[in-house]
Amino acid sequence: MNSPEPGSIYRYWGKYDTEDGLVWHLLAYHCLDVAAVGNELVRRDPQVFRKTVGAVPLRDEYVCSLITFFLAVHDIGKFSERFQGINPTLQSRLQGAACRMPYSHHHTTMGMLAFMREIWPRVLSENWFGTDPDEDPFDLEDLFLPWIRAAAGHHGKPVADSGTFSDLFSPMDREAACAFARACSDLFLSEPPEEPVRYSTHLHEAFTRISWLIAGLAVVSDWIGSDSGIFRYHQEPMPLSEYWQRYAVPRAREAVAAAGVLPSAVAPFPGIASLLPENAVPTPLQEDAGACELAEGPHLFIIEDVTGSGKTEAALALTHRLMERGSAEGVFMALPTMATANGMYRRFSEKYRQLYSDGEHPSLLLAHSARNLSDLWRRSIGPKIDKKTFSPEGEAGSAECAAWLSDNRKKALLADVGVGTVDQALMSVLPLHHQSLRLFGLARHVLVVDEVHAYDEYMNTLLERLLQFHAAFGGSAILLSATLPIRLRERFVAAYCSGIRVPAPPVRGAAMPLMTVVSPRGVEERPMQANALSRRIVAVDLTSSEADVESYLERALGEGRCACWIRNTVADAIEAYKRLAERWGDEHVKLFHARFTVGDRQEIEDEVLTWFGKQSTDADRRGKILIATQVVEQSLDIDFDAMVTDLAPIDLIIQRAGRLHRHQERRSGAAATPVLLILSPPPVETPARDWFTSVFPKAGRVYEKHGQLWLTARLLAARRRIVMPDDARLLIEGVFGDSAQASVPETLKVWEIQADGKDRGHAALAQINALRPQAGYADLHGQWEDDNRTPTRLGEASVTVVLARRDGTDLRPWSDGGEDGWARSQVSVRESQIAGPAHYSEAEKREIERLRPLLPGRGENILVPLTLTADGSWEGRARNQKEDEVIVTYDHKIGLQIRDWMA
Repeated sequence: MNSPEPGSIYRYWGKYDTEDGLVWHLLAYHCLDVAAVGNELVRRDPQVFRKTVGAVPLRDEYVCSLITFFLAVHDIGKFSERFQGINPTLQSRLQGAACRMPYSHHHTTMGMLAFMREIWPRVLSENWFGTDPDEDPFDLEDLFLPWIRAAAGHHGKPVADSGTFSDLFSPMDREAACAFARACSDLFLSEPPEEPVRYSTHLHEAFTRISWLIAGLAVVSDWIGSDSGIFRYHQEPMPLSEYWQRYAVPRAREAVAAAGVLPSAVAPFPGIASLLPENAVPTPLQEDAGACELAEGPHLFIIEDVTGSGKTEAALALTHRLMERGSAEGVFMALPTMATANGMYRRFSEKYRQLYSDGEHPSLLLAHSARNLSDLWRRSIGPKIDKKTFSPEGEAGSAECAAWLSDNRKKALLADVGVGTVDQALMSVLPLHHQSLRLFGLARHVLVVDEVHAYDEYMNTLLERLLQFHAAFGGSAILLSATLPIRLRERFVAAYCSGIRVPAPPVRGAAMPLMTVVSPRGVEERPMQANALSRRIVAVDLTSSEADVESYLERALGEGRCACWIRNTVADAIEAYKRLAERWGDEHVKLFHARFTVGDRQEIEDEVLTWFGKQSTDADRRGKILIATQVVEQSLDIDFDAMVTDLAPIDLIIQRAGRLHRHQERRSGAAATPVLLILSPPPVETPARDWFTSVFPKAGRVYEKHGQLWLTARLLAARRRIVMPDDARLLIEGVFGDSAQASVPETLKVWEIQADGKDRGHAALAQINALRPQAGYADLHGQWEDDNRTPTRLGEASVTVVLARRDGTDLRPWSDGGEDGWARSQVSVRESQIAGPAHYSEAEKREIERLRPLLPGRGENILVPLTLTADGSWEGRARNQKEDEVIVTYDHKIGLQIRDWMA
């Protein structure tokens, strides 16, 4: 073919060098770069191929060609003179004149308009897609529209075709856009399907469902295809077929490999013993997970067993077996908190490689907002090269993550193995920017959700929708819990069954341990034999006197034992710490709650592990007391000789009791039964309305269902002990079951009614916010917003406060953490307590403006300068939600405290 004349499609730039605006990459070539990346991903990633191409009931090669075509026209809106006018000098050079009209519509919106108003009529009239000419044009539009939207929405959100097309594209623009689309049709769609494509409900449902993954594919293809280091700028006109073969395809192969998004080869499953410490005996649960029969198709496993029974290892065994059979390429482990995610990341960094073949270098990615403060995470990030050849120096190269994956949390679910908070997964089913990228990554993996009982009604409803989405794409999931109510298990089963389109029978299995298995064959509830080593008995005493609590702790201290008192509020924890530290000295008493700066909290966690962790010695533990809030329920592997807890719902009491004599190897030969002391109002038969708040005035809104608290206290007062796993189902259903709820006294039902109403409202809000698989990739309600506008969690809004020490006229971060000092000086506070900064002086404003580039959150977080006072405390000012000034004090042993200016 002769070199073409400089036709209209070569008069448009797609990318240009921001330092030299007259160095550019032609738009047609950028579009082909992105299409080549997408084509490479589809053809070289078996899961992507299976879940996109294989899920459409048409010939595979035809579907591949369709996907490549739609990716090629993803930037068709850039053919508008208004977009080209962003660089008027370059536009003048290419087109002879610059557009003076404003760039008023994003190019993705203009692309949708161009396709639907100008290009689509040509598609139909010239039958580019090989459709049946007798089909209704409106039916054909309905069929392909989801994929058109998916390609147009490559910037992370769907776009509409609203607007006046003629005002946005000149006649030359329209000619160029249509010429390019026609050329792409000739290049990619020259082979018609075996049979003309006809509209059917089944085919329409497939196109609609898969549009979510096509949208994610478009995002990742555009990101990778925009790498100017690999896709070097090309300005010389040549036939598109020549550019495709000479440049786009080989560069796409190089770019995809460098990005680290292709799957690593999976190793054969070597058996459950490979996941356990040397000479350890598998539990019955673990043995079953390593050997049970797996049906064809996707699976949901719900594993219920006590703390310490090896649920995580069982989940990894099932994950590896699903990967081995080709049902997944990796795993994403979702945890309730950043602290639990950090702990799991440390565990995975030692084990995840055995999922993959020797010689592979799979990526392991930590996904939460504070991950950059993890030394292990930072060390894992490699240079921007092919992950298959990357082997970092230093600490055993235990965790690896290609640099492209590591630079944005939105890519978290693209790694071979991901560990993060459950929020990262829930974002994939909320109308948030780049949710399709998260959904695309997750669809290739097994989703494991730990501590699945730990979420509120809003998050549970979102998790149901996530399970429905994941099942619809043929993804498998594993849910882990020690205290899951039956009715919640039933909801999760029903959601997954909806996604794989099988009937959801009632689930009633009450055994413990229990594995519930959902597959295309149906639902099976399989009781497991309890592990004799995980059977634990904890004696329970109740008291309503803090004096009794202190006497109990004093006895433990005198006997050289270690103890913990878990309080329900930060204020109560601080009050108890001050009293006990003054009595016994802070060398014996430590405080741990969520209102410390990130840096101080990390140091406290390390000290807590030194005192009470698995490697602690008798000398480390002797006579030590920890006063803590709920932060110790799940995040740290710690163990106490004695424990006190404020009254909480039964599932949390069980969780807290799991910190008593947790490390059984330390207790060999010990015959004494550990005692859990619960500070609680007496569980009288006719409690007053203020039954709970009379003892815990500050905790009344922490646990709003006071009837559940009364049921918990009454049940434990009657039984006087917790035997796990024997009592697990009895205790959980004895508080959360329907018959138990019916027995709540009338005086406390007002609390239940109020809380139930809030739960229903939160569930309804989650239903409104969550996306629907059957709707396809479309903005139906105008809800696509920033991440903080459609949250993954509800509750009182919080703000991030950054603390600074005042040093003369200069400000320096509270934490001396080197380059991370400002990030380590952050602390989260309820917005009602601190809503904004104080009224700064002009000098303070200048200093803060100087620091802004260094501050986390681009300087938008609230900065509170602290001054050292005469009594040795650090004090500053801020404003609360009422715009009143408040005094902020901070101490590295006590944390953040806030009081009214006039107090």
